[in-house]
Amino acid sequence: MFPISFLYTSKFLTNACYFLTTIGVPIHLFGAYLILCKTPKRMGSVKWYMLNVHFWSSLLDFSLTFLVIPFMLFPFAAGWPFGIFAWLEINPAIQTTVIVTEIGLTILSILVLFENRYTFLSSNNKVWARTRSYTIRLLHVVAVTYFIPFNFLIPNQEIAISAITQTLPTLRTFYSGSIFVLTQDATLVVVVTAFKVIFEFFFIGLLVVLTFLDTIRQNKASTLSQFTMTLQRKFFVSITIQTVIPFCIIMMPLLYCVFSVAENHFNQAMNNLCFIIISSHGIISTTAMTLIHKPYRDVLFPCHKHTKVRRMTLSGLHILHE
Repeated sequence: MFPISFLYTSKFLTNACYFLTTIGVPIHLFGAYLILCKTPKRMGSVKWYMLNVHFWSSLLDFSLTFLVIPFMLFPFAAGWPFGIFAWLEINPAIQTTVIVTEIGLTILSILVLFENRYTFLSSNNKVWARTRSYTIRLLHVVAVTYFIPFNFLIPNQEIAISAITQTLPTLRTFYSGSIFVLTQDATLVVVVTAFKVIFEFFFIGLLVVLTFLDTIRQNKASTLSQFTMTLQRKFFVSITIQTVIPFCIIMMPLLYCVFSVAENHFNQAMNNLCFIIISSHGIISTTAMTLIHKPYRDVLFPCHKHTKVRRMTLSGLHILHE
């Protein structure tokens, strides 16, 4: 059993991240295999959108737990990377930009997936049909470029680091390594990022609501066959649950990070635990995808599938016998 003080150290964070990488890589590869090889033809129209979500989610996990491993010192926009990029001596500002960009593209991959479902069910929406491609391209441009200007606000490191160590006198009792300060006042970064993320999740929520309403409308109007509508409804519910489960799990650490910045509260153990939970997003999402979607679940639990088929066969024979 390790002492509680170990939770405050960069060693604890790196060990936890290496563990997540070890179990995460095979899980992500298995998820990619399921999407590419076990997606049924009836889900063919959404296969590549699901793979896009899986790719960005897996890459973000791999970056957080192996390539970068950010040791963040919230409530300050400061810390130090301990991943492979640090060994390659890549500028911490570039590493920060890479992580932020990957987070943005992961969120957009989810948005595009739900947009595809909405477009499929709302093909009569002429306005959206004309503007959708421009809107999605604009969102991607913003995701890739919005954080770049903050790199020009990086302060004098010697002065900034001195200010942080004076403000956090306990820091050097458990951490004696390097520190990189992105900005001495994180307010602007937090406000801009929060506004962007809130807008994107509002957009996703709006697409979910509109798709749900269109599903009800088409079900009443019988514009699609009952079998097709049932499949679409089940798939829509499945991808919604698949998205909501990991989001709910990482919501608490995200809220703590916001609280830490807003209240100027410092607890390095909580910072480490929060980033470990956030870094497991892809693993949780892939596990949820495997368990929720029946074609993938049948691959993972073939015995359950055979048992169900056997029961249906026996039931059919019983009916014939009667």
